[in-house]
Amino acid sequence: MEKENKKIGFFTRVKIAVTKLENYGVFLEEKISIAMKYFFLIVLILSAVIAVFQTYDMMKVMQKGYQYIQNELPDFSYENGNLQFSERIYAHDEEYDIYMIADTGEEITEETLQKYKSEIKSTGVIFLKNKAFYKNGSLEIEYDYQKLADQYGMTSFDKTGVLQEIEKIGMNGIAITIFFVMLFSIFMVQFVSILMDWLIMSLFALIVAKVCRISMNLKHCFNISIYALTLSIILSMLYNVAYIMLGFYTEYFRLVYLLISYVYVVAVILMIKSDLIKQQIELTKIVEVQKQVHEELKDSEEEDKKENKKPEKEDKPKEEKPEGSVSKDEPDGSEI
Repeated sequence: MEKENKKIGFFTRVKIAVTKLENYGVFLEEKISIAMKYFFLIVLILSAVIAVFQTYDMMKVMQKGYQYIQNELPDFSYENGNLQFSERIYAHDEEYDIYMIADTGEEITEETLQKYKSEIKSTGVIFLKNKAFYKNGSLEIEYDYQKLADQYGMTSFDKTGVLQEIEKIGMNGIAITIFFVMLFSIFMVQFVSILMDWLIMSLFALIVAKVCRISMNLKHCFNISIYALTLSIILSMLYNVAYIMLGFYTEYFRLVYLLISYVYVVAVILMIKSDLIKQQIELTKIVEVQKQVHEELKDSEEEDKKENKKPEKEDKPKEEKPEGSVSKDEPDGSEI
């Protein structure tokens, strides 16, 4: 059985996991390493698909940003830890709802900075003389120019140099870089998240098996739980793509995601129990048939013994005495 299971391809496993719950028994006795390999591959594929659409969406923003820098953005330059724009900038892209504010004059007050932050309703960047702020909803990140310059080995640049560097790398090169960065970050997040769901679901499967009085150890529960998560993982991928491309969002998705997986686990365990009951019934029938056959054979042997038993020897008939013969017991006259 184990050798046959190793021949099951990845996409065949996905098909069984989603549509053939009655065949989950083939996964029970597999090594945990096979389940881990399946887990790694499905998370990698999930992350790659999301990264592709995320990269595509970001490249549209990058392309539009490149055109903005090239055609509309005023001249700017960086040197000795200070960024300088030729004029104050306030820009808002309605399509992507992105804000850009640049005020690189003298040091601004905290009140002015808070005003700039309040003007960013969704996502945006604020460029000051010696630092920048990235804001996305309630998330705020501060970047120090000098630290970034030291990290990447930059001493100075200007608008012309930035445009030349972008052209040198090319949009395809930027897209590939973004894809691998996104793939790594998405994979790490999904790996940890799905692994936690997998472990919790394995414990849940063990409890359900105990309640149903089925002999299943943690390895068995561990094996079937990852396959029970398959449909939820696929739906998660589709949901993320819909969110990236269409902005579709529902706060109940996480609940539905987990509910589907737990229903799969319960259904699989009940099917396994049903199969065990059927096997027990079949075994009982086989035992009864064997017992009946044994009794019939025993009766047949007894009948054969009776038929083959030799009849008892009959008494030989007495020989008739010929006339004129004298019996030994009768007197012959000689004793007179």
